[in-house]
Amino acid sequence: MANSEGIETGLRQRIADEYAREQQVMADGVYQRIAAGQIVAATDVLLFHTAPAEFVGKLKSVLDTVGELYAGADEDLKKGMLEFLLKLAIDLRSFVPNWVLAKELDAGAISSAAERVSAVLGELVEQGGSAPAAVMADTRSETVARLKAEDVPDDEAEQMADRLLGESPVEYATNISMELNASNLIEVTRARFRGETDTELGNDYAAFLQYVIWLGGSFVTTNPVLIKMAWDIDPDFWNARVDDLILSTYSRADLAGILGGSPEGLDEATEAINSLVTMAVVEENCRLLRGIFLATGGREGYVSLQVNPKNHYDGAAMDREATALYADLEARLGGVPNVVFKLPATAGGLVAAKTLTKKGIGVNITVNFAVFQELGFGKVLDEGNALVSYLALMNGRMAYPVRDDLKAHDIEGGVEAARWAGVEVARKSYHGLYDSKEKGGLGIDPARVKLLIASLRIYGDWLPDISELWGCPVITIFPNVRRTWDSHSREFKGRSVLDTTPAEDMEIMWKGEVFRQAWWMPGDSEDIKPARELTLDPKDADAVLAWPPVANTLGQFIDLYDQMGAMVQARMRVQAE
Repeated sequence: MANSEGIETGLRQRIADEYAREQQVMADGVYQRIAAGQIVAATDVLLFHTAPAEFVGKLKSVLDTVGELYAGADEDLKKGMLEFLLKLAIDLRSFVPNWVLAKELDAGAISSAAERVSAVLGELVEQGGSAPAAVMADTRSETVARLKAEDVPDDEAEQMADRLLGESPVEYATNISMELNASNLIEVTRARFRGETDTELGNDYAAFLQYVIWLGGSFVTTNPVLIKMAWDIDPDFWNARVDDLILSTYSRADLAGILGGSPEGLDEATEAINSLVTMAVVEENCRLLRGIFLATGGREGYVSLQVNPKNHYDGAAMDREATALYADLEARLGGVPNVVFKLPATAGGLVAAKTLTKKGIGVNITVNFAVFQELGFGKVLDEGNALVSYLALMNGRMAYPVRDDLKAHDIEGGVEAARWAGVEVARKSYHGLYDSKEKGGLGIDPARVKLLIASLRIYGDWLPDISELWGCPVITIFPNVRRTWDSHSREFKGRSVLDTTPAEDMEIMWKGEVFRQAWWMPGDSEDIKPARELTLDPKDADAVLAWPPVANTLGQFIDLYDQMGAMVQARMRVQAE
């Protein structure tokens, strides 16, 4: 216990020390970060590391400095100044002030600050030059890509982006702020801060995290699979980004030699670039969430990074990979990394979870569909020394195999009932994890081991993995699911996870073997016991890997991982020419 307390205490002290250092950054330090292109770090000083009582004065000093130095700056620095002001103008009109500033400053003071920032932004834009157009072009490109990721058709996405941008950065700040504040999700995060729900929102995508942070989100999943999805949506942006990483690692002559050399050498180089691309995105997202991470003492603000899915059976290999990546991020960030490592809920993953969390490194257990996985891993994570870890339930990837199993056996109503499968497994897991031991649960702290709902599905206009699971510690959302949820006003019940799944749907789902395996635990009725009870015991490792939800998901992860490798190799060939 002493060692456990020592590891956790040490991590918290390091976070507190970094937070204290950030609080010492004055207005000139903010400007230095702008000049260095560190826009997020610059806004973080004002939003997260400035005492509310000092905010107005520090903001004035920063705005005065930017206003005085703008005319004499080169176009690149001017662009950085405008990007800083644009982001800050939106930040102050979004959920972001609730983390620190709104605890002591009233809404009127924060609104006035936003108006002052917009006024300075407008004055600098009017000075002309190439910088305002460059900012608008970048903003438009990112907005179009975000809308396409939300499943808006290409032509409509272009038109919507133009309407959002308007004629100037100031107009864009106003328009995007109106869009954000019309969201159902920003109301949920406000409700969480009022104590009406416990659900933290996350971004289940490799891009557009800033947008979700504006809505109040504080978690993101980043892995090669999600990067490939973002790459497919916005190839020009990602091709350029990957090309830069390739050329920063290999010369064109090196690339020609690798491409003409042995398959093993090519695989090794591809793996290296794959890792660099992923780490670049992870570091960027860590920095976007760093303010939240420091302001909450390491309770929130995490990035989830998946280890190589091909090593799902090898706990030692996953441990080595995660430990090395953690050390790399520690050096990049200059402090405790706000990262957790995505491990599969398999026998190999259990080995890695034990060793990593003993070191104080957080994990996120994925390929996770069943109560036996949730509770088995929950015990391990609770015994570890990590500040925070996650138990991801992949609800959509659970519901579809249940549906297919019921359809294959001609179970009437199976297609509709299966939509509740992930919800019910989450509800049972929630009680098993967090109910007191007197009530039959494990009594785990939900702020330390967080049940996370992922892989959401849309059924017409019904999104049960959201509406029926408010109160779970985290729900992480794809862009298209987010847009559907925000398409009209929604009824919100802050602790719907505590509700009961309809009995008639339970009766139908119990007729399927896949659902029984996901739901049943020792002590439940023998009448609904699965023909093959699955456990995390090594003797059941092959059976768990062959179980349809696990087999399908791992297979897709590995396939998409290989596809991203092929995309990297294609860019290597382009750069070698």
